[in-house]
Amino acid sequence: MLINKTRRKFVNFTIAGLALAGSGVLNILPASARQTIGHEVSLRNAHTGESFRGVYRIGSYYVPASFRKINRVLRDHRTGDIHPIDPELIDTLARIQRDCRCGDAVEVLSGYRSPKTNKMLRRNSGGVARNSYHMKGQAADIRVPGSSTKKVRNTARALRVGGVGYYPRSGFVHVDTGRVRTWGS
Repeated sequence: MLINKTRRKFVNFTIAGLALAGSGVLNILPASARQTIGHEVSLRNAHTGESFRGVYRIGSYYVPASFRKINRVLRDHRTGDIHPIDPELIDTLARIQRDCRCGDAVEVLSGYRSPKTNKMLRRNSGGVARNSYHMKGQAADIRVPGSSTKKVRNTARALRVGGVGYYPRSGFVHVDTGRVRTWGS
């Protein structure tokens, strides 16, 4: 009987927490309190100006309503195609944002990329992979306001959670959730 009551309390607490996360109520709490309740990220699509700021994960539970918004913000801006974004990629972006001490949104130059867009970019540039992680929703090309490209690269490399490409001339860093590897200076 005790197990059932405990389980019921846990389920009710979880549902209440998710409702708060989806409603934006958590945003009125101080940052220190929000961090113990949920994981936050702030992202801005450089091409559309659309953004997401809020709790995307509570404990090990990824919030579906948040990911619907994130998937839309990180869609292929050329075709409008929306694809599920890998939750681990969002974890990586949130950690980069935190470790760079960035209060502003991480600027995303490229999130999901449709096969059509990837093919077009490959024709016009030598640096686009045929089987790009962007086409799987597992990569983002980013800038972090207030941080140099070199600092963002070093921060991403220190995480050791996937691929990190450094493009200082173009002013962005590529991060993905593939195997750990680096390229660029």
